[in-house]
Amino acid sequence: MIIEFIGAPGAGKTTLLPAVAHFFESRGCRAYTVVGAARPFACRTIAGKLVQWLAPAVLKRPLLWRVFYLHSVGHRLSFIAQRPGLVRQMLASQRGRPAAADTQQRQVLPWLFRHMGYHKFLHHHARHDEVLLFDEGFSHRVVQLFTSSAEKPDSTQIAAYINRLPPPDLLIHVQASAAVCERRIYERGLWQRAQHKEPAEIAQFVCHAHEAVELAVAHARHKQWQVLQVANDGVDLTAVQTNLHQQLAQISLGRQPVWEVQTAA
Repeated sequence: MIIEFIGAPGAGKTTLLPAVAHFFESRGCRAYTVVGAARPFACRTIAGKLVQWLAPAVLKRPLLWRVFYLHSVGHRLSFIAQRPGLVRQMLASQRGRPAAADTQQRQVLPWLFRHMGYHKFLHHHARHDEVLLFDEGFSHRVVQLFTSSAEKPDSTQIAAYINRLPPPDLLIHVQASAAVCERRIYERGLWQRAQHKEPAEIAQFVCHAHEAVELAVAHARHKQWQVLQVANDGVDLTAVQTNLHQQLAQISLGRQPVWEVQTAA
């Protein structure tokens, strides 16, 4: 099972991920992030089994990561072969972007190509009682691919991108106002790549990111993806997590309508 999070920077995707993991683990499933799954899943390959049997204990962790990475390269090529339209759009969308997009510093395309391999490898080796959690999966990358302080998102471009993605079993849309997101960004520390930017530029980026996320979620709903909406504007994280657990308990991860989690501000 694959669950992706989507939300503007500062909305709280990574903050809520442990609550989702706890929910599924309390029901007998194993929940993994990419990093958490890498080595256990590598052990399911022939090379990983050999590492487990033959490698000294001190070398097992780095060698298993290497097994994971090398296998992901092959799966990346398979993903690209299966979805050439997605790759063409990604490459075309990055041509001629303004300097404000910081595509080199943000590693937009390298990250996506690596993620293709990680996603396909983990999905291939996942068992029926395992949940893969992506706090920055394909869906969330609409923020990096299509927005910056100087780029307003285009609905047609985002819809075409969503159309070409493998749909997750559940998309969790974490919502918070632009003002709250901006405050959280400064509280946790501005990204190194953005240290030189003016506050107005950061505010504009957050605004555009919000728009891109809303467009992506709207199109995901149109495509009948399962979307769970979480309001995370407030300061009471426990209330958000409790309501999230309650809503997750009521859903079945088949193709169902959209659910919303209402939380106190």
